[in-house]
Amino acid sequence: MLAGLAEPSQRSLVTDALAHLGQLECRVAVVGQIKSGKSSAINALARSPHLLPTRITPWTTAVTNLHFAQTPPGGYGAVFSFFEHAEWDQLAEGGGRVRELTEQLVPGFAPEHLLEQAALLRQRASERLGPEFELLLGQAHFFEALAPGMMEDYVCAGDFTGPQRIGKYSDITKSADVYLDQGPFAFPSTVVDTPGTNDPFLIRDEITRRSLESADVYVVVLTACQPLSETDVSLLRIMRGLYKDRIVVLVNRIDDLADLDVELPKIAGYVEQRLLAEFPGSHIPVVYGSAWWANQAYVFEPDAAARILTRRSAGYLLRAGLLQPNELHAGSLASGDFCDRVRQSLLAMSGIPALGQAIETLMAAARPTYVQRKIAHSFAEMARACESAARSELQILLAAEASSLDAKSSAEDTFSIYTREHDLLAGVAADIEQSAAGIEAQLARIIQEEQDALRGMLQSSIALHAARERDVLVDTLSRGRCPRVWTHEGVALRRALARVFKEGFEKAAWRLTSFHARVVPELHKLMRTLVPQPDLEATHSGEALVIPTPAVTPISRLLVLDLKTAGWSALWSRHPSAESSGEKIEALIRAEFAPIAEELVQLAGRVFHDFSTTTIQWSLAACRNIQLALTRRLELVLAEHDAARRSAAPSGAPPPAEDFTERIRAQAQRLEDTEALTQHVEYLARYFDTILKIEASEPNG
Repeated sequence: MLAGLAEPSQRSLVTDALAHLGQLECRVAVVGQIKSGKSSAINALARSPHLLPTRITPWTTAVTNLHFAQTPPGGYGAVFSFFEHAEWDQLAEGGGRVRELTEQLVPGFAPEHLLEQAALLRQRASERLGPEFELLLGQAHFFEALAPGMMEDYVCAGDFTGPQRIGKYSDITKSADVYLDQGPFAFPSTVVDTPGTNDPFLIRDEITRRSLESADVYVVVLTACQPLSETDVSLLRIMRGLYKDRIVVLVNRIDDLADLDVELPKIAGYVEQRLLAEFPGSHIPVVYGSAWWANQAYVFEPDAAARILTRRSAGYLLRAGLLQPNELHAGSLASGDFCDRVRQSLLAMSGIPALGQAIETLMAAARPTYVQRKIAHSFAEMARACESAARSELQILLAAEASSLDAKSSAEDTFSIYTREHDLLAGVAADIEQSAAGIEAQLARIIQEEQDALRGMLQSSIALHAARERDVLVDTLSRGRCPRVWTHEGVALRRALARVFKEGFEKAAWRLTSFHARVVPELHKLMRTLVPQPDLEATHSGEALVIPTPAVTPISRLLVLDLKTAGWSALWSRHPSAESSGEKIEALIRAEFAPIAEELVQLAGRVFHDFSTTTIQWSLAACRNIQLALTRRLELVLAEHDAARRSAAPSGAPPPAEDFTERIRAQAQRLEDTEALTQHVEYLARYFDTILKIEASEPNG
């Protein structure tokens, strides 16, 4: 409706924003170790127990994106993409980052073991696929819809021995995209099922970590039998640079505990203390439950229900208040009423409803909400501009009608009046364009200055850390304690970069939002020279819009240098002194982390440019919209009066009264439409303001 009411030259802003809204999704990444129950938890969230494979021994090997309530591109319901040649070569060679991640995540894991596994993987893929193997790399398979058993062929694999009946393409599948109509949330969402963080083929582990960057909410799935193991803590440390208030933890498989009443409180205390140590000052919601219970609540298989009731953990189901202790036996399943109550108890005590609620709460303050808030404010500003223009256009028509009925006024006088108004509009248009040029130049300068400042801060942190590492290595070598393997994990540096980025980004964001808060009232003054009505107040009631800090994953740059291998021993022989070795390490750290700093700087720049184009540019567009609408109306009236002035009629008669009546009626309807639209979108803008204020006041905010 707004696109139809705005001036033609301003409609592209509206249609572009609508296209952006149409593509908006909330991404929920589910991460955790192999067999922690990630896929089962996703199935339970989606209320579709058989959506992802869970009952088979093989585990998930590829990133699986489940797109809910979104239009599939090309109409395909399932797309499976395969590794590129270069990625496969990296996997097969077992070197580079794969080697580094192995050393980091699996202490004592010898590189030759990874090479052996990689060779076995290549052999297995070749045997399964034959001549297709090389042809499929870098390609994809497309299907109209997801069929039963399809996921097992593409994203599941297990032991490397014995006959394999499933997983034909799993060794070369990099990602799977599945599009489903119904989902766990009302908002279009994508739930990302990731390979386990302790996958022995660590190219998949790195792909999992890369997938974290684009997520809005993170679900960390732990197993109750071994919560927050060292591998889990390693994952949390990588996630430390992410928005801490976008994480929810699910401690899954509590049904495996022998004595829930005794063990669960101990587990809860340990998990909360460990999370507090890893994320000091943050409140990360923790949910305890069983995805298996939830899925059984949906499918309710009698044999599985009987097994549940005979386990000691079944006593936990009594807390739902729907069952009695004397009913916890298989014989009770003969009653339909009892089965219904068991279903309700399983779902209530599974923790899955609480997990869904926790995710929804985090969604409310995630990036898509901020995007919608900005667009709602922009639409409200444009709607008010359309309303003001429509009201002024109506006044022009009413004045023109009055002049046509006034016997004392002449066509020359009326023409002169409208000519002056038209010239005044031309002057205001020139002011608008001059203001726009000045604002855009200032914005570009501010963004560039802040990017340069952020770059300097990040580079200084890297230089300081590299110098410290140099001194440590020099001191170690000087005392004759030359290690065979020198490892630089960079945890301290990653923390420092995350902190510096957050501080620098927030400083730059404050400068941009302050500039916005100063500029918009000036633009409203320009609008009042066009339409002096008091209906152009800021949609956010004087409050500056917020630029949320983007969720960034500090890239894990682990340096593992074997000082006795041929390549590095040659380096040390060329630089025999401790000082020379230290300088080389310092340069190496700088070279490794410099691209990370630049990546963060460019990320900040993109966010700042997006803010400028979706806020101040819209205020300028609202000004232009009023000016263009009034100019168009005046040009029409001028043309008619000029025609009347030049006509042969002695009085220079204007258009017939019935023409004015119809135009006034149409313009009055246009004004009524814009008033209704303004009221609607202003309500939406206030709604998003309220939501974000509520979330900001919560502990997670």
